[in-house]
Amino acid sequence: MTTRNSKLRKHRFAHSARSPATPNELGRLMTNTSTLKALEDEWLETYHRRNALSKAANESAQNFIAKGQRTRFNSGMPYPVYIQRGSGSHFTGVDGNDILDCNAGWNASFIGRSHPIVAAAVHDAMNQLGAPGGAMHPSPIRDEFAQQLCERIPGAERVVFAPSGSEANTYALRLARSFTGHQTVIRVAGGFHGQHDALLGEQSSKAGISPTAHDNIITVPFNDLAAVNEALDLHPGSVAAVIAEPMMTIPGAVHQRNGFLEGLRSATQRHGTLFILDEVITGCRFAVGGASEYYGFEAPDLIVMGKMLGGGLPVAVVTGRADILEQPISASNTHAQNPVALAAAVATMRLTTKEVFTEAASKGEKLREELRGLSARLTMPLAITGDGPCVGLHFTSEEVIDFASAERADNGLWRLMCLGLANTGLGLTSRTFGPNAAWTDEDLEFAIQTFTSTLTAISRAQKNTLQDVRA
Repeated sequence: MTTRNSKLRKHRFAHSARSPATPNELGRLMTNTSTLKALEDEWLETYHRRNALSKAANESAQNFIAKGQRTRFNSGMPYPVYIQRGSGSHFTGVDGNDILDCNAGWNASFIGRSHPIVAAAVHDAMNQLGAPGGAMHPSPIRDEFAQQLCERIPGAERVVFAPSGSEANTYALRLARSFTGHQTVIRVAGGFHGQHDALLGEQSSKAGISPTAHDNIITVPFNDLAAVNEALDLHPGSVAAVIAEPMMTIPGAVHQRNGFLEGLRSATQRHGTLFILDEVITGCRFAVGGASEYYGFEAPDLIVMGKMLGGGLPVAVVTGRADILEQPISASNTHAQNPVALAAAVATMRLTTKEVFTEAASKGEKLREELRGLSARLTMPLAITGDGPCVGLHFTSEEVIDFASAERADNGLWRLMCLGLANTGLGLTSRTFGPNAAWTDEDLEFAIQTFTSTLTAISRAQKNTLQDVRA
């Protein structure tokens, strides 16, 4: 007899088989031969020379810090740059190099580094409160934050606090399962929802994860409403929620196509299941009211937000329908209502106005346009993705619409590009990049020039290498 869980596993694997993730073999060959290899060697030498103190610091850190928190899986740099200070859209490494932040403080500060208004709010809260009081001794700043958030976000009626997006997504799953009485969750392949065992993404290590952690998880491709509806049809009355990001961030700003998000909202309503929108990375980046306002679809049942919400400090929430959020789940955490972090969050919300989002989105579109034009001029196959201020660049001639198509792009050339950009003062450490609110017109022009010079050098070396390979 086939069990319910085995049906889920078969269904999940069937969808995975439709989306193989294989590297570009020619690109991998090219990045290890001839002119491209010489370019990589030259750029590595430059990187080591520019970052000698960071290199020494990283070598010392090996004695104290685990490798998993000293490296970044998709970065082209051999080791990270240690930061000495930061202000606005720039930071300075310990070697004295000025770097334009192209990843918004690793997706945690849309308004820029060391904003004076946020810094003042943090200073005052630290002086007056100094430590969290939890649910038994809350501060007024907690209630002010919750009220402002509910007034800004469509569909936000209650707030559950968490110290990070990982915990917030954990709470969201508990809320959905408690409210519906069901266990099954549908997720999107390549989606990132933090460190919850059941939601751990394809690009994360599975070391230490229970082999049964994904027993109640069904995985479908992004931008594939047919697959979502098929999964819902195959498991009627048993799906607690569908969880998705409004834009796939880890694979590189893979944006929705053909009304995918609106379709998810309709499909979940039609099947009587919940829609969880994970805006931990995109929240406070698209619009005052988040992705549902930006794209114009009906508010999801639950919205998870974090990262940029705290203006650089750890703040995360689950918000949405009151009847769901009033479920009696366990959601206690010492730092979930930290008044210092919430003071930063309140200040950040006051700073992120409609005009701020519009300006950042305009710069993001300008950068995408320039990269598309550069691809055409260099006859270099590039898929440029993204929406609003978020930009993705993929070394492929294929249209990138989901995790599988993003994975088929040439990772070797991506890493080489990151290395070249770093040597000219552009910090790009994750695949979703672009301007934040602190970027000036001069920053945008610098970014365009830096991408142009770096990609031109790669294109020239690539063409020479291709001739060598064919010979």
